[in-house]
Order: sequence, then structure tokens, then C-alpha cells
Amino acid sequence: MPEEAAVGLRIRNMWKTRGDKRRRIRITVPEFDVPPGAFVAVLGPNGCGKSTLLDMLGLLLTPDHADEFVLTGGATTNLDALSRRDKRQVRRNFFAYALQGGGLLECLTVRGNIRFAARLGQPAAGQAGHLAELLGLDGVLDAYPARLSGGQRQKASLACALARRPRIILADEPSAALDPPSARTILETFRQLTRENGISLILVTHAPEMVRGSADAAFRFQIAQDSGRGLESALAPCRLP
Repeated sequence: MPEEAAVGLRIRNMWKTRGDKRRRIRITVPEFDVPPGAFVAVLGPNGCGKSTLLDMLGLLLTPDHADEFVLTGGATTNLDALSRRDKRQVRRNFFAYALQGGGLLECLTVRGNIRFAARLGQPAAGQAGHLAELLGLDGVLDAYPARLSGGQRQKASLACALARRPRIILADEPSAALDPPSARTILETFRQLTRENGISLILVTHAPEMVRGSADAAFRFQIAQDSGRGLESALAPCRLP
């Protein structure tokens, strides 16, 4: 990767309400800091708002309100004030997703998916083979996604995210299809690669044991009844057990 300034995020008093009058949940983020190059874990049960948070961070979903929602590191960028066009540009230049289901193009091989992801970012010669080797995919580079196991699909998703050469990776349960020992090994390798390349990593999971000892900071969603008879899921700093 080229030598570029690492990028982080700073959020103050942000929220988004989902659902309808019959079942409403307000996802609130009072204070959320991701220092440039850090690994931040977001914990919580299913339905608490983890994926909604990632969609807001990745500029796919607009928050209802935010006092501060900015990129940090080098020049500060106010994300909430950007036009739709500028958000698309920032999303392409700064962010990459590693999705739970893999998010692979079924018509391309593993090699093709990695190369396609690289073209969306800043391509580097030989990147597909190098990333595949590091993540244990070198034996399936010419296989199509339909022939991969769940764990191989998720490894390929991580390789695609890294191939984009982003400044921030948003990872949604990236080890869910792996057995615990394999998950820890892959996440440790993934974290090493993001650290070496100055990439900030925001990873959501319901399994704190997967990120214990590797995350620089952790936050947890807590769900409670709010005064309007709906639910509120609030994000707060936590210690990993």
C-alpha cells in the first residue's frame, strides 16, 4: 500500500430510528471514537443495531441526527454534511466491507473477485495471489464461490476487503462460519495485515472471545425500554470479559 495517513472516526450524539409505531427501536451512539489505525470491536446480541451502525459508518444509511460524524487523521471531513455524490466518493476512496455472507460475485473465481475488488481501489501487481496465500486461499484461487465452504467464502471476503486498499474496513461477523480456533487464527492474520497497512478496523460480533486480546477498544449495545414505549439500543464502551 502507498504511504498514506491512517484515518479514524469521531462520533458524538448520533442516532437512527428503525421500524414503525408497532415495533420501534432507536439506535443511539453517544460517543464513539476510532483512532487512526485502531481495531475497535462492537458487541451485542442479534437485532441490537450492529449492522445498522456499520451502514451508517459506511455512508449507506443516513443518521437521523449527529452532533459530530467526522473522519479524522490528516484533514477532518464532516461526513454528515456531504452531498450524496461526495458520500459515494468518500465511500469508494476510504471504506471497504467484509460481509458475513461473503458478498462475492458468483460469476467470478476467487482470483477474479479479488482482482475486481482491487480495481475499485488502488490495484497492486500480484495482490490476489499474495492475499490468498496469507489467508490460506491459494488452493482455491480458481474456484467459483459455489464450490467454496462457508469459511473459505469468508476468507475470500476478507481478501477482497484488503484488496480495495481502503483506510477503514467495516467487518460484519467475518468469522461466523469458522470454527473458533480457525476464526481466531484468521482474525489475528487479518488484524496483522490491517495494522501493517495503517487500516482502521471496525468489527461487529456477538462473540467477545473472538476479539479478546486483539481489539484496541470495545463497545457494546445495551437494549432498554425508552419513555416512548419503544426500544432504545445505546452503544457504550465496555471491557472484554
